[in-house]
Amino acid sequence: MVVGNYNYLFDPTLRLQRFFESRGDYLFLLDEAHNLPDRARDMHSAALCKSDFLAARRALGKGRSRLKTALGRVNDCFLAFRARCEQAGESRTVFAAQRDEDFDRALQRACEALELWLDEHREPGEAHAALLQLYFDARAWLRVAETFDEHFVLQLTAFGHEVRAAQLCLDPSAFLRADFARGRAAVLFSATLAPPAYYKDLCGLPDAGAVALRSPFDPARLALYCTPRLSTRYRDRAAGAATVAAYLAAMVRARPGNYLAFFPSYAYLRQVYECFVGAYPDLPAFCQSPDMDEAARAAFLDRLQPGAAAPLLGFAVLGGVFGEGVDLVGDRLLGAAVVGPGLPQVNPRQEKLRDYFEATRGSGFDYAYRYPGMNKVLQAAGRVIRTPQDRGVVLLLDDRFARPEYRCLMPPHWAGLQAVESPESLAAALRGFWQGAAGA
Repeated sequence: MVVGNYNYLFDPTLRLQRFFESRGDYLFLLDEAHNLPDRARDMHSAALCKSDFLAARRALGKGRSRLKTALGRVNDCFLAFRARCEQAGESRTVFAAQRDEDFDRALQRACEALELWLDEHREPGEAHAALLQLYFDARAWLRVAETFDEHFVLQLTAFGHEVRAAQLCLDPSAFLRADFARGRAAVLFSATLAPPAYYKDLCGLPDAGAVALRSPFDPARLALYCTPRLSTRYRDRAAGAATVAAYLAAMVRARPGNYLAFFPSYAYLRQVYECFVGAYPDLPAFCQSPDMDEAARAAFLDRLQPGAAAPLLGFAVLGGVFGEGVDLVGDRLLGAAVVGPGLPQVNPRQEKLRDYFEATRGSGFDYAYRYPGMNKVLQAAGRVIRTPQDRGVVLLLDDRFARPEYRCLMPPHWAGLQAVESPESLAAALRGFWQGAAGA
């Protein structure tokens, strides 16, 4: 038995070659399989920055050398990339359906020169470490370039003095299909493989069977509400921040205990957090920050202690470290609010994904935005009920949660989803829920 990261099987550079170089009598069991498509995209993508090559040249010191010349030619390619980006207008981003062969040739020559330099200069130091990392990054780029086809796109971006080139794997299904073929069978499982056809497609297993098991928990122990008259779309966020804060206050005031609210971005989190603490100073709150280290993350979770005698609300980012893989059993977490359907931020990369899947599947928005977003929602909501004895609240704050195209992505045990028209109606509904819990 081999227990380990996905990389052991799926990463072309880290795969356990002694086991998976050829087909074997293996059975693959994959937990949290909803993460596999994005992880596989990353494994088959590569990126390089102009600044790293300039820093490498400076690290070599004065004087001429074959390596400095080779690095200079790569830098010249980056300068040509910058000119292309500047012609693109405000976005300063260019996409190409083909790899840039001139850049790849210059990079290959740089790798050859780096190999010679590293062989001749084995003493440790900052220069050696920087050039060794640059060599690994360049080799990774060339490895991806060998597989570049219609499933990839070349992205060039200029910002400030920097130029970044990336080979993005848009569709990892062909690679995953070949990886799964190295074994006899595979079982992929997760609490959030919905819709199954989407995951079967992207995981390269279109003919696999899909089994949805009934939740082992009593649905009556979960109070599930949505807000059909509240929009958290980007254009409505500033105007609706006070209403979102009012819903959160109604949730945490209904029963003393610990709660989490999940937001699609740090900027929106801070906006509502500041509104909440200003309007409800009697309700303690704390929030996640983007620069948290391991100790800060542990301290965040340590605040959610069992037996809390007062309301406490934590603000966190949807899809972040607190949105999945966190097990807060019993009354360590009484409720979670999810603000918005978790759609990924609109940016050139996501739009390219949308274009690709619209052309190849006819479902560009679903594949690039709706399905990944709802997966984050289901993961965050799943933090509330962890054992048969748990009881809690999930509040879905956005009018889109009431729409059929989002309702169909919710699990069967969410059939009891109820609409609340205002923070006051939510407070009344929660009083009934918690009074019923006391009498149970």
